[in-house]
Amino acid sequence: MKTVAVINQKGGTGKTTTAVNLAAACAARGYWVLLVDLDPQSSAAYSLGLDPAREPATLARAILDERPLVDMIRTTGIEGVEVVLGGPELATLELRIKNPLTAVRVLARLLEPVKPAYDLCIMDAPPALSLMFTNALSSADGLLVPVTPSFLSAKGLEALMATIDEARADLQVNPELLGIVLTMVDKRLALDKEVEANLRSVFGAKVLEQTIRLTVRLKEAPGHFRSIFTHAPGSSGAQDYDALADEVLARLKLPVRQEKETEVIEVSAAGG
Repeated sequence: MKTVAVINQKGGTGKTTTAVNLAAACAARGYWVLLVDLDPQSSAAYSLGLDPAREPATLARAILDERPLVDMIRTTGIEGVEVVLGGPELATLELRIKNPLTAVRVLARLLEPVKPAYDLCIMDAPPALSLMFTNALSSADGLLVPVTPSFLSAKGLEALMATIDEARADLQVNPELLGIVLTMVDKRLALDKEVEANLRSVFGAKVLEQTIRLTVRLKEAPGHFRSIFTHAPGSSGAQDYDALADEVLARLKLPVRQEKETEVIEVSAAGG
């Protein structure tokens, strides 16, 4: 199982949108995907019609109660995608965890027994330096960084790269930077074009070729508990995340499989 952390210290860059739709796109290609929500706000879970506040099986409970992760895995309305819910308890995890000295690797230990069941694990990391953010870095094979085409996002990216370098040294891990993906791009705006050109100039091939265009369809989809592929399959958002999946899989050195012949079926709410 390959593990990918979708990370950025800045909020509002499209991390959850990217994690959910990348998971759906990979599942449509025949991969079994585990989506792990590391954010106390649980945006990934809510996007799939799941409410961690009403669900006792969460990542926080697996850590605090020292229970196996398999007990916390839930089905979703997306065929081939299963999920581990985050939950509000993740916000105070540092204060409640029993073994603080080993806490930075707790997620990696929890994931180890379930690896044979999945091809890919996608982690939606929180938008702040925290225990779960550190766990994302320490358990990931690859890092995917969504960034919007704005001056502040570009400046935040520099800080994030420094954080990643520090984590590699302090945690003695070496997650690969799979790439920086530009999200919410308006091709009509000169500013967006300028920021994209600057990022490509500074970071070169680290910036993925595929960008995610700005579209209201991507904003609507979570409210319907759907991925973009079911909510608006012909939209630019669906086209962009489909192409992004190919590029990410190639960088992971995983074969790009043909899409399933059967339709991906999604429902308005998914149960446990």
